[in-house]
Amino acid sequence: MNTKSNTFLAIVLIIIGSCARLIPHLPNFTPTETIAIFGAAYLGRTWLPYFIPVVTMYFADFIINNTVARSFFPNHDGLVLWSNYMLFNIIAIMLIVLIAQKVLNKINFKNVMIAAIVSSVVFYLITNFGSWVSLTSIYSKDFTGLMSSYVAGLPFLRTTLISNLLFSGVIFGSMHFLISMLKTKTQHV
Repeated sequence: MNTKSNTFLAIVLIIIGSCARLIPHLPNFTPTETIAIFGAAYLGRTWLPYFIPVVTMYFADFIINNTVARSFFPNHDGLVLWSNYMLFNIIAIMLIVLIAQKVLNKINFKNVMIAAIVSSVVFYLITNFGSWVSLTSIYSKDFTGLMSSYVAGLPFLRTTLISNLLFSGVIFGSMHFLISMLKTKTQHV
């Protein structure tokens, strides 16, 4: 298997993971952070591990914001192209890619699990900060409000952590399986 084949397989799995966000799910039980970790592991040290997960996440958010979550934008006419929460999601994803590139210098079970745990905490910290700092925030603009935002987000952290551990196993396992299957096929040709 060459690097181009691995990159293609990785992009396909990232797109599939992003589409999984469109299927009804528990809050934060999606492969969002996992695709960032996976991109960091398999898309090299270029712009791809940052670009592909962010773009696929944006398109999934675009669909969600204009369908099932449309009621959250009552003052917005037409298509919802952007919402401020998306900025904090993008910042979190980019930081997760950066951290995962350091943690996943060798792709193995232990490093993937560490990346999944760290990414869950990073996503929680950044997105709940974004919820607190938002102009439409329900939290007071003081330390108590910030802590209230983090406390309110704890159930989502738990769900995010469980989903990242599960989806990391699925997506990294799928990649390993596909690479092994393609190696075997090319050896028999």
